Amino acid sequence: MKPLLDLPFDVLVDAELWAVPPVAGASGLRLLGVRPGPKGPLLTIAGIATIGEARALAGSTLLVRASAVPDDWEDDVFDPVGYAVTDTERGALGTIIDVIITGANDVWEVSGPLGQVLIPVIDDVVLTIDEDARAITVKLLPGLLDED
Repeated sequence: MKPLLDLPFDVLVDAELWAVPPVAGASGLRLLGVRPGPKGPLLTIAGIATIGEARALAGSTLLVRASAVPDDWEDDVFDPVGYAVTDTERGALGTIIDVIITGANDVWEVSGPLGQVLIPVIDDVVLTIDEDARAITVKLLPGLLDED
């Protein structure tokens, strides 16, 4: 494992993990432990019991919810949880309930009238952020909703 953030793995013990791209049979992942290895940290992950299952994760990015990151880590980071999200075409999408941290870009988890929507935080999608109004305007890319 190679961390994409300057955050030690041991503070994430017991955190729920997601593999991207998804790996068949790798669901319900949870970080159980961390120990030093010859080429970097070695992780013990619930849901991965065999070497074959571990090899299937090779090349994947493991994601963790922002809520699993300790509160005192990078206090100056923008926290959009609770912000209202509106799409330019569909209107109100709901409220951001969590942030999934990835190596390339964060992903906002929005809960609202369309159910759960995962929004990549990239320039092509996020148009405006009004911190005073706690409101964000987005233009969803095709395929981000079940209806697309």
